[in-house]
Amino acid sequence: MVLQVARLVAVVALLVGAAMLATPRGRLPLALRGVWRIMRKDRGESAAQPGEVHASALRRLLAFLMVVAAAALALL
Repeated sequence: MVLQVARLVAVVALLVGAAMLATPRGRLPLALRGVWRIMRKDRGESAAQPGEVHASALRRLLAFLMVVAAAALALL
């Protein structure tokens, strides 16, 4: 039981870390961008987000590897 909880915590930590790596500084994670757009529309503001900024290729590669590690850990 304790091992299963520890695996679950490790998987979630890996996924959160991957999301943090893949998201450029000053930008909301993908899961929150839709909520942000809806809230802006409700206030009558433009829903467009200023300037597209991308994470570096190395950060995206590390994030992908973290997701693969999380999937492997979850399936063990």
